[in-house]
Amino acid sequence: MNDMKEQRETVEAPKKIGGGTEHTGYPSIDKPWLKYYQGQESNANLEGNSVYTNIYNNNQTNLDDVAIIYYGRKITFREIFEQIEKTKNALVAQGIKYNDKVILYVSATPETVYTILALCRIGAVADMLNPLFTDEQCIARINETESELLIALDKLYGKIENVIPKTSIKRTVIMPVNQSMPTLPRLFAGISKKPKRRDCVITWAEFINTQATPSADAPYEKDHALVMVYSTGTTGASKGIVLTNDGINATTRHYINPDFPLLRGDKFLQVVPVWFSTGIVLSVLMPLCLSKTVILEPAFSGENFARDLKRYNPDITLNSVSGWLYVAKKYEHKKVNLSNMRYPFSGGEKTLPRVEAAMNKFLKEHGSDARFLTAYGMCELGSTITTDSYNHHKCGAAGYPMTDVIVSAFNMETNKECKYGERGELRVYSPARMKEYFKNPRATEEFFWTDDVGRTWGCTGDIGYVDSDGFVYVCGRVKDHFIRENGDIVYLFDIEDKILEEETVSQCKVIDIHESDKIKLIAHIVFNDDTENIDACLSAIYRHLSETLPDYMRPDYIKIRESMPVSRNGKRNLRALREDRDDLIIYEEIGKRN
Repeated sequence: MNDMKEQRETVEAPKKIGGGTEHTGYPSIDKPWLKYYQGQESNANLEGNSVYTNIYNNNQTNLDDVAIIYYGRKITFREIFEQIEKTKNALVAQGIKYNDKVILYVSATPETVYTILALCRIGAVADMLNPLFTDEQCIARINETESELLIALDKLYGKIENVIPKTSIKRTVIMPVNQSMPTLPRLFAGISKKPKRRDCVITWAEFINTQATPSADAPYEKDHALVMVYSTGTTGASKGIVLTNDGINATTRHYINPDFPLLRGDKFLQVVPVWFSTGIVLSVLMPLCLSKTVILEPAFSGENFARDLKRYNPDITLNSVSGWLYVAKKYEHKKVNLSNMRYPFSGGEKTLPRVEAAMNKFLKEHGSDARFLTAYGMCELGSTITTDSYNHHKCGAAGYPMTDVIVSAFNMETNKECKYGERGELRVYSPARMKEYFKNPRATEEFFWTDDVGRTWGCTGDIGYVDSDGFVYVCGRVKDHFIRENGDIVYLFDIEDKILEEETVSQCKVIDIHESDKIKLIAHIVFNDDTENIDACLSAIYRHLSETLPDYMRPDYIKIRESMPVSRNGKRNLRALREDRDDLIIYEEIGKRN
C-alpha cells in the first residue's frame, strides 16, 4: 500500500536552523523548534524525587499561600500537607503498602488530591478508574490490578456498588463530594444517599480517623509508578496507562520556561476530568508543583466551565474547542471579566482558522490580551506533546514540541523519517511518556518503537507533518481511511477538511460504509446556527468538492445533522454515525439541482 503518497505537502526548509547549524531536512536532527527556547535554561531540578517531594520542596517556605480553591473555599499548602499526612496514615492503617494499587472512582475534590499524594509517599499507585466505563470494563480493570481497596465518591458510588462483589475489592471508602466545601455550597450539594451499612464499607470520617503510627516515606525509585489512567476502549479493551513520578516530573519541567511566565499564586482552572492524564497531571499536579493555585471543578460540563471562568477569572485553563465555543456563545453579549486570562489553551480537536479568530475576538472583548492557544497531547505520552505560545504561533498548527520532546513524522511501512512537510505517522520521543500498558506487553510493544540510535518513540496513531519552523500539524487518525482498489489509502479527514472550508459548516465527519460490496462515503454535516438557506449551502459544497477533489474522494451521501452524537467518553460516537442511514441526501442529486 502507498501509505504516505497521498496528498503530500512540502515546505521549503531554511538554510540555517536554530543556533545556525546547516539543515538536513529532518526534524529529529535539526530540531528547529529549539530556537524558541534559546537562552531559556532552567535551574529547576526535579529529577531524583517523587512528585510529592517536589511539590513539598517548592512550597515549604510559602505554606500559607493558597494551593486549592474548591467552591470558593481557599485551602493553603500548609493544610494540604497536613491532610496528605493524615490520609497517608489512614491508608497505612488500611494495610496499603509499597506498590499496592488503590482504585479511585472519583472526580476532582481536595480529598482526591490528598489521596494521590499520600499514595505517592507510600510508594503505592493511584488507579484512576473512569466512571464512564461499563460494568464489564470496571470488573475487568479492577480484577487486573488485584486491588483490595476502593475509594469512591459518594455521588458515583451507586454506579459501581453492584459491581464490587464481582471484583477483588474487600474494603470501600466513601468520599463525600462536599467534604471540603464551605457551608453554603455544602448545603446546596445536598446529602448523598447513604450506602447500605456493611463491614466492608466505611465513611471518609471513619477512614481518616483511623491513623497508623507515622512512618518514613518510601525512598525514591526511578521509573516507579504513581498514577494509572485508562484508554477509552472505544476500539477494543481499555488499557491501563502507567505514569511514573519521573514522567510526571518531566511534564512539570515542560512548563518551566519564559514562554509561560506564570507567577506564584496564579490560578489554574482544572476542568478536564482527573481520570485523564491531562486532568490529573497537567491540570493539578503540575501547577501545584510550580506553586500555582488550582481551582478544582468536580463536574465536567460546558455550563460549569462558563460559570467558573466568570467566578474566578483564572490565569490559565485548558478545555476542548467545543468547550470554549460554548462559553463564547453564552457570554457573547454579556459582561464577563477575563482580564487575568493569559493562557487559554484548547486541545483534543482541530481549531479552524475562523474559530481561532472568533475566540481571539471574544477574549479581547472580555478584557483579555491573550491569544487563543492550541496544544496537542495524549495520555500515553504524559499529556502535552506540543504547544504554541503568545510569542510563537502559526494558525492551523498544533504548536511546537515542548522542551526535551522530539516530534517527527515517519513512513509507517519503512519506518523512515519524513522530511519537512511530508506526511506520515507522528511519533514522539518524550521523557514524560508512560512506563507501559499495565499487564499488556503486546500493546506496549506495539505502541513504542526504537530507532537505530536507541531512542524510544511513542507511536501516536495520528497522521501529520512537521514544517521547517518546527510547528506540528495534526491531520487526523491513521485508522480514519479507506483503501482504493489500486491499494492507495484515502484519508477521510482530507475530505472533511475540504468541506470545512465552507464557512457555513460548523462540524463535519465523513464515514465509510460498505454498500453492495462497494465503499460508500457519508458526510455528516452540522451547519452554523445562523445558516438560513441550506440548499444554497449544499450547492456551494458540491461545487467546491467538484473543483478540488477527485471523484473517488467525493461523498456519495450527505446527512444534515443538528449536532454530532457523543459517546460516554465525550468523543464523537462513530458507531452511531455509521448506523444512521436515515434521510440521506444523494450527493449527485445536489448537482442536478443547479
